[in-house]
Amino acid sequence: MQYDVVVIGAGPGGKSTAMHLEKEGKRVCLIEKDANHIGGTCLNEGCIPTKLFLESVSFLDKKAYLERCGLNVASVSFEMPTLLAQKEMLLNQLRTGAMASVKKTSIDMIFGTASFVNEDAVQVNNQIIEADSFAIATGSTYRKHPLLKIDHQQILCSDDVFGLETIPKSIVIVGGGAIGCEFATFFHALGSRVHIVEFTSHLVPAEDADVASALKRELERKGIKISLSTNVTAYEKKENSVALTLKTSRGDVTEEAALVLVSIGRIPNIADLQLEKAKVTTERGFVHVDEYLQTSNPNIYALGDVVPTPALAHVAYDEAKVVAHNLCHERQKTPSSVIPFVTFCQPQVASVGWHERELKEENIEFDVIKSFFKSSAKAKINGDDSGFIKLLCDKENGLILGGSIVGHDATELIHEVLVAINKKATKEDLKDMVFAHPTLSESLWSMLQ
Repeated sequence: MQYDVVVIGAGPGGKSTAMHLEKEGKRVCLIEKDANHIGGTCLNEGCIPTKLFLESVSFLDKKAYLERCGLNVASVSFEMPTLLAQKEMLLNQLRTGAMASVKKTSIDMIFGTASFVNEDAVQVNNQIIEADSFAIATGSTYRKHPLLKIDHQQILCSDDVFGLETIPKSIVIVGGGAIGCEFATFFHALGSRVHIVEFTSHLVPAEDADVASALKRELERKGIKISLSTNVTAYEKKENSVALTLKTSRGDVTEEAALVLVSIGRIPNIADLQLEKAKVTTERGFVHVDEYLQTSNPNIYALGDVVPTPALAHVAYDEAKVVAHNLCHERQKTPSSVIPFVTFCQPQVASVGWHERELKEENIEFDVIKSFFKSSAKAKINGDDSGFIKLLCDKENGLILGGSIVGHDATELIHEVLVAINKKATKEDLKDMVFAHPTLSESLWSMLQ
């Protein structure tokens, strides 16, 4: 069967690419390994179930505050099987909606594992599918630990959390990035003794040091144990626990927990594609692409988690527009979009634009302006006045270059900074605006007065 374009992977990037191409009049085939993986990593093992889990326990972090406000929450209980059932209902709803949107188009949907047989064809379920061009958007899978062998029972990957039927009394989370911190929040809220072990010198390594320090301080205040610059050097599985040997700056220590969660990132899901048959090269485990998202084979593009750009659904959506355009029109480079980064732990963390270390590396002089939520009436009303808003502004002209937020609703507030950066606003522009009171957003204004 011959198509104009075959898109491999029906996650955020792949499905969007196919939809854009169909609107351009292309004959498109969209391939996904099975119906339960429509929506990709984000829907099935990433963004959506994680945020549902976090939302389900979010009020528990405010239990003491709610009691001070007169609400009796002493008899609160939690049933993990009920949450799992809600998760399945939500994911099925979203998968059904995604499938319905494809069925409204002329896109042919095929389920099965695709692998290239040559530069012009892939094989799926013993069927050869040919096309003039291809787009690879097969997403990612969990990264294996060099020592800890994931058995999906005592030593888990992040995917396994969404099938747990009981909450462990204790858990060691290996990896203090966004995923590790989010799961730490979840398990701690439900009463688990949580220990985060991070190899680097601070949590959420992509964020500025003051942001990471504020997050560490708040997590430790809740009772979460955190070990930085720490590596797992040995382990022993016992009947009901796992004993880890941890190498720290102060020497080796032993930590024992009911479960271990390996959360050290994700890697491109490209093992089954047989890219060499399509003359597509890889680099450091990613599909190698140029600034047009074109691979070493000019008729094949790649996007999303399989390329070395931020592994975020909203990045994949943006890249889908580029790939579809380049397959239909004169090529355009990947836009230098301002991308927000968000972590849904408690407190939340978000950033957008330049970071301090990047500005220093580029020798750009800047001012740091901060507003702490402890001075915000709305933060105190919310029962969480931890954290701050930080703006990075060009020292010469006041242009807003970047921003970071730690605190309640940071993942929503960051988009105000995103708009300011995209519209090339200055700190004086924000200063002259009127923000409603009492809101968290007014901290962006008050910090400039």
